Amino acid sequence: MEPFHAVVLTVSLFVLTFFNPGANLFVVVQTSLASGRRAGVITGLGVATRDAFYSGLGLFGLATLITQCEAVFSLIKIVGGAYLLWFAWNSIRHQATPQMSTLQTPIAAPWTIFFRRGLMTDLSNPQTVLFFISIFSVTLSAETPTWARLMAWAGIVLSSVIWRIFLSQAFSLPAVRRAYGRIQRIASRVIGAIIGMFALRLLYEGMTHR
Repeated sequence: MEPFHAVVLTVSLFVLTFFNPGANLFVVVQTSLASGRRAGVITGLGVATRDAFYSGLGLFGLATLITQCEAVFSLIKIVGGAYLLWFAWNSIRHQATPQMSTLQTPIAAPWTIFFRRGLMTDLSNPQTVLFFISIFSVTLSAETPTWARLMAWAGIVLSSVIWRIFLSQAFSLPAVRRAYGRIQRIASRVIGAIIGMFALRLLYEGMTHR
C-alpha cells in the first residue's frame, strides 16, 4: 500500500469510531452541559491527549509492553473502571435534584479538574491500545516510512481534537442547554448509568483477566 493511502485509511478508520458512542463521548457531553463550552473543550483535550498517547504506543510498537504483560493490562482496567464508577456515581448523585440555576451559571472548577477527567476517562479504556494495534497492523507495515507513520499519528490526534471541540460546542448552545434543563434529571441518570456499565465491564475484565 502506498504510504499516503495508508495514512488516509488509518485516519479514516479512526474517524469511524466517533459514531460509536462510548464513555469518551458521554464524559465530554456531560461536562459541556453541566459546566459550559470551555470546560467541555478542556475535557475533550484531555481525551485527545490520551488518544495521542495510545496511538503513539500502537504506532511505534511500544504497546506490546502492555499487551504482553497480563497483570499490567488487568491493573489498568481495574484502576480505570474504578474511576469511571466514581464518575458515574457523582453524575447520578449531583444531578438527582436539578436546578435551572446550575444551567444558567455553569459549574466552575479549575481547568485541571476537567482536563484530568477527560484524561482519566480515556485512560480507563485500555482496549484503545488494541484497537490502534489492529488498525496499524492492517494499514501499515514494516516498510512504511517514518514520515507516513508520523502523518498518521498527527491525523489521529487532529481529528480527535476537532471532534471533541465540536461536541463541546454543540452541547453548550443555549437551545441545547434549555432542552437539557427539561430532562436533566433523567438525562444525568441515563448518562451516569451508561458510564457505570462501562465501569463495571472494565472492573470485571480486569479482575477476571479477560
